[in-house]
This record gives sequence, structure tokens and C-alpha cells, in this order.
Amino acid sequence: MIIAKMNARDLIIDLLLGLQGRAISIKQIIVAARLFEISENSIRVAVTRLSGDGVIEAIERGTYQFTLQSHEWANVMLNRKHGTKQTKVWNQHYLAVFTGELGRVDRTALNRRERALKHFGFKELEQGIYIRPDNLVISFEQLFAELQVSGLEASAKICQISHFDTMTVDRIPKLWATQNLNQNYEKYNHMIQTWLSTVHQLSLEEAARESLLLGRQTISLLMNDPLLPESFVDVQLREQFAQSVQQLDQTGLEAWRKFYEGQIE
Repeated sequence: MIIAKMNARDLIIDLLLGLQGRAISIKQIIVAARLFEISENSIRVAVTRLSGDGVIEAIERGTYQFTLQSHEWANVMLNRKHGTKQTKVWNQHYLAVFTGELGRVDRTALNRRERALKHFGFKELEQGIYIRPDNLVISFEQLFAELQVSGLEASAKICQISHFDTMTVDRIPKLWATQNLNQNYEKYNHMIQTWLSTVHQLSLEEAARESLLLGRQTISLLMNDPLLPESFVDVQLREQFAQSVQQLDQTGLEAWRKFYEGQIE
């Protein structure tokens, strides 16, 4: 059994993540909350707060979905749905974002900026210069646009770099915790596959509940995976992890569908 705590806010977000962009009714959320011993009042308070924070929105009375502004959750869903299809063969070039002229006094702007850069796998090479390998499928222009939507100031400068000096080239891979990434790919892949091999022994309620709890443990890695090229991380391990997450999502989606059918008329 997977033992973990779940609060009302996290439950609502995780249920929506599991639905991969589809909407959910308040009835479904309340029924699901019973599996986690979360009260109906707590759910309604969390729904109100998530709506007020711009994370979710009502598309009709009592039915909710993520807002377009919920980019961090959209990023999770994209990684879940497409796995490693967001990467291409690396040409040994890097993308660099220059933020030196933006200043660091405005802490809110700084936090938004750094959060956006982190989401797209950039690391600070030296103060005001953030880089990442140019191995993402999206175009240069699209990446810059998405960085701005995510919180990077429009006045930031971005460029492609084809060469670094030898000393810098040796230092760059150390900017990312690549060993931790590989360990987490392997760890979560093993956890998911072990659970999938025994899920048939669980009751429908246990399967639904545990699929959500196990999925929650992968969220941090999914959100913050820089999707580095093969010379940085074990890409095969990452692909195995991505495939396992997709299997978990499909199994969990089916378990929740059957659970709702038995609970909601």
C-alpha cells in the first residue's frame, strides 16, 4: 500500500492532471475526496481558492477545468502525454538568455523570471547568463515566446551559441544534477512498474486512490525535468520513465472511470 497524505488543493489539481486537460464536476471531486478522508467543506473551500488564484475556472455550474494561465500544470500534462517527444537530436549548440540588465531588486519579477527559466531547463552559467542545450523540438521564436508567457521579461535577450571554450564546455554539464535525474528516472520507473504488476490485486477504490498518490510523486520530476540530451543523462532511462508514467496514467484513468460509474448516478 502507498501511504501518503493528500490535502484538498492537491487532490483537485491531481484529479485534473489525471484527466489530461478534461473538465471535472464538483460531484466527482467530492466523491474522490472520500477516499482520502477529505471533507466536502474542505473541497469547496479549495475550489473557491483555486478559482480565485486563477488555477481553475468553471466552464459551467459545478464543472471545472484548468485555466489557460495554469502553465505549470500544462507543462506537466505535456510531459505526461508526449514523454520525450519534445526533444530532438542535439547539434552541440546551446541557447542562452541574458538577464543582466533586468535587475534583481523586484523580487516578484525575479521569482517569476527564475521560475520560467527553470521550467524550460535553463541553468545560470554565471550571473545574468542562463543556458541550456538546444535540443528542444520547439523553435527558437516559440521558446522565447513561451518563456515570456511563463514570466520572463520581454526585454530579456536570447541567442544561440555554437561554441564555448574548452574549460566552459567541461563545466556546463555540472550545472545540472544529472546523477539525481538518472537516479529518479530509475527509481520512479521501478516504483510504477512494481505497482502496475500488482494493481490487479487491489480493490477498485485502492487502485484509484493509489494511482493518484503514485502519480503525485512523479510531479516534481515531470515539472522540472530539463530534458537534457544523451551526453548529459541516460536518455533510455528517461524514456522508460516516461512510458511508465503513461502506463500509470492510463491505468489510473480507467480505475477512476469505473469508480465514478459506481458512485455517481
